[in-house]
Amino acid sequence: MKYLRINIQSLLTRMTVFFGLVVLAGCVALWLVSTNRADEAIKAEAEEGMLKVVKQYTAMQDNHIATLKYIVENVAARDVVRGQAGGRETTLQEKLAVLAAELQQAEKLGFKRMGLIDKSGKAFYPDGRTADLGDRDYFKEALTGKTYISSTLVSKVDNSVMFAVAAPVRHYATGEITGVVFGIIDSARFAKEIGSLSYAQTGYAFAVDSTGKMIGHKDQELVLKQVNFIEEAKKNPELAELATIISRMANGEEGLGVYTYQGEKKYVAFAPVKSTGWSVAINAPVDEVLDKAAGLNRALLVVSALVLVIALALTVFIARSIAIPIKLAVNHLGTIADGDFTQVVSDKFIRRTDEIGQLTRALDKLQRDLRPLIGGIRSDAKTLSTSSESLSAASQEVASSSSEVARAIQEVASGASDQASSLQDIIALIGDITSQLEKVYTELGRVKANSEETSALAGKGKQELDLLTASIDNVKQAFQLVAEKLASLDKSVGQIGEIMGVITGIADQTNLLALNAAIEAARAGEAGRGFAVVAEEVRKLAEQSRASADQIKQLLDTIGAETGEVVATAKVTQDQVTNQIENVKNTVRSFDDILASVAAIAPMIAAAYQEMDKTVKAKDAVLDRVQSVSAVSEETSAASEEIAASAEELTASTQEIAAGAQQVLEVAKRLDEQVERFKV
Repeated sequence: MKYLRINIQSLLTRMTVFFGLVVLAGCVALWLVSTNRADEAIKAEAEEGMLKVVKQYTAMQDNHIATLKYIVENVAARDVVRGQAGGRETTLQEKLAVLAAELQQAEKLGFKRMGLIDKSGKAFYPDGRTADLGDRDYFKEALTGKTYISSTLVSKVDNSVMFAVAAPVRHYATGEITGVVFGIIDSARFAKEIGSLSYAQTGYAFAVDSTGKMIGHKDQELVLKQVNFIEEAKKNPELAELATIISRMANGEEGLGVYTYQGEKKYVAFAPVKSTGWSVAINAPVDEVLDKAAGLNRALLVVSALVLVIALALTVFIARSIAIPIKLAVNHLGTIADGDFTQVVSDKFIRRTDEIGQLTRALDKLQRDLRPLIGGIRSDAKTLSTSSESLSAASQEVASSSSEVARAIQEVASGASDQASSLQDIIALIGDITSQLEKVYTELGRVKANSEETSALAGKGKQELDLLTASIDNVKQAFQLVAEKLASLDKSVGQIGEIMGVITGIADQTNLLALNAAIEAARAGEAGRGFAVVAEEVRKLAEQSRASADQIKQLLDTIGAETGEVVATAKVTQDQVTNQIENVKNTVRSFDDILASVAAIAPMIAAAYQEMDKTVKAKDAVLDRVQSVSAVSEETSAASEEIAASAEELTASTQEIAAGAQQVLEVAKRLDEQVERFKV
């Protein structure tokens, strides 16, 4: 029973689970496909059955409507109704009497009453009642010359739900439409017929007219309220599916559909009553239709469960026949892995002719072949261990001697290297000194050149300042002359202003005299007219002279003011020029001092430059000699380092040999320990 213990990772468990899942998936897939096909088949059968029922009913209804139309058309075609009786025009009462007689025969077909409508829309009934039916569609359609079946209506006579069949009445002589004969059919009969149609347990029928209005339903309130679900869906989106179905019905389509009403999903089949524009539908709840498939689904589920159990049992049996021998082989291999080659493979499995037998035979052959191999390895391991000990001891002695030689050579190389390093430091210092000397030498050359250039520029600047001083003196003299001319101009402007004052006074006197002359000429009358004209002209000239004098005076005032400003500005400028001349003279004196200093420094800079030139030439000889000594020292250091490196390589090689010998010795010991575990 030890092989029956459950191990999730075991081959038996995994095979059982794998094949069990495969069989389970197959059973589930088969069950799903079967149930789906069964549902589709039952749905198709139900839709076909519902469509057949509704088409049979609409065909019967077409025949019934044709009979009703025939009766009304036959009444409308009677001579009395058309207006002829014994060669004379019939009266309304005679026509209504014919309608009353026909109504008695037609009541068994559902006619409730008959009537006659004149062209004005007034209806007359045989019992003497009247009604205004001019707004009824059946009246309007019949006046166009065709027999018409109305939708359900609420009667204006007794408020009952009914529908009408109307046919035109043509005058016997002229053929002109003179009125309409109509018959009222109680919709209770139609509603009863619709209510008698059913499918499944709770499926029922309903009918709509060409506008989608409900004209037949088991819920009579929907008919009385003339509910139109197409319009209702605009306010209640939950009715959208039903509204779509009814729209197709109103369009005269024949077909199938699915909709949800009051939370219940329904199949529906519908077909038109072609002679009326009506459409009849019959529905059935989806749950009821598919309920027939429930038993089949349960049977398939039971069969699938039985198949799964049988498949699992077969899987366990086959898996055990494979897993148990493999488990025994694994255990035997574990024994071999522990070093025990004395165990024997069971003959029961070796004799098997399948793959398990091949596996056990190969395992037995492996064990028999490994026994002599392990024995040989044990013998060789002991020999290897002895040889490795001797090699390790010799290698360690060589490595010790090589290390002593390498240390001595390394000390020589270190001394030579230190000497070369010191010489390199000296060369570096001399290089730094050389660099600094060259910089000083270069800077002294620049200072010498700059001092010479400064001396030349200072001399030139002195000459330019002398010229500037002379120019400023000339400007000062010119400004003085301009100031004198401006003062003279200001004086002349003042004199012109006085003269213009005299001219203004003369113009005022002339104007006054011309005014007096004009007054005297006016007193002289006609004789003084010419004198008055002359006086007027003189007065105008005097006014013009006064105006011109005023303008000139304004200009002179402006010129005087501006001339005064110019004179003041000229005086300020003259003062500034005087100050500038004094500043230039101070600058000239400073330049004289600079020239004297430059003349004294130039010889000193030239002497320093010559001494620095000698120093630079002397340092080159020192640097050459130090570099020669450094080169020899570096060669000595390099040779010592090469010898030291060779000695180190020799030491490293001997150490590697010693380490390798030690490793071989350790491996030989471990190998000997390992092979000692095997039992052969």
